[in-house]
Amino acid sequence: MSSGILCCVLSCAPLSQNNNNSSSTYIFLSHTRTSTNDRIFKKVYDLNLELYEMTLLGGDLGVDSFQDDFINHIDSIFNLKSKNTLWSVGNHDVTTNENFKNLTGKNKYHSYKTNNTTFITLDTQDSLSNIVGKQKQYFLDILKNTSSKNIIIISHKLIFMDQHPIMDGQINKVCNGPKGKCDYCHNRNNFQHEIYPELVKLKEKGINIIWIGGDLGYKTSSFEYKDLNGIIFLGNGFWFKNKENKVLVLSEDKSSIKYKFVFIDSLIKNQTKEYINHLFEE
Repeated sequence: MSSGILCCVLSCAPLSQNNNNSSSTYIFLSHTRTSTNDRIFKKVYDLNLELYEMTLLGGDLGVDSFQDDFINHIDSIFNLKSKNTLWSVGNHDVTTNENFKNLTGKNKYHSYKTNNTTFITLDTQDSLSNIVGKQKQYFLDILKNTSSKNIIIISHKLIFMDQHPIMDGQINKVCNGPKGKCDYCHNRNNFQHEIYPELVKLKEKGINIIWIGGDLGYKTSSFEYKDLNGIIFLGNGFWFKNKENKVLVLSEDKSSIKYKFVFIDSLIKNQTKEYINHLFEE
């Protein structure tokens, strides 16, 4: 697990000449809910999201995110219809795919490519955290046909921890939802047998893979694990009562993707593009 500010660099091939040489930064925010459905974690309001090319949302934005007045409030903060805002729904974001698409312009599972990275957003509330049916086929098709050097996968549940020889034993100490079978639980799923082998195939081709789960915050604000194949698994989220909440920030330039967990107070105090870029200087 993480402690303080963590950093990792994933080396990759140069971007195409059609992309400029400046870095792009992405911010991941999750579990912004409080105990009432009239506001989100207060410090999120102070973040300048215009400094980031992508806003990645890991779910549980509100107590009942799709309640009419509150979803409009969330939209005013995150600009849900923007192609640069991706949202993996959590157990507090329950709605139909039709309603989700009407409000965001995207399906619950969708993908987006920018620079040399493909983002894939999954719905882990579907089928109790199992990636099956049309969603599984969509996911595998994106992996099969990708031309990107980097894949960033966003989910609410940290489904990659289930049945893993090391991470499984940490579930109840890390994730908001305990091991079990329910809508908010960390459910047993098909990740290890049906999803992970496909990620390994991509990694063997030299494609960098980061998977980010958002069901964190109550017990810890950050989690990271790099497996023997070099695949990166991260978790990040808030608990509005905690004093040391962290934000996951990622940076992509012409040769690498880097990530850091930064205390939100530090990010708010120093939020300029220069400060964010400085975080990733070696």
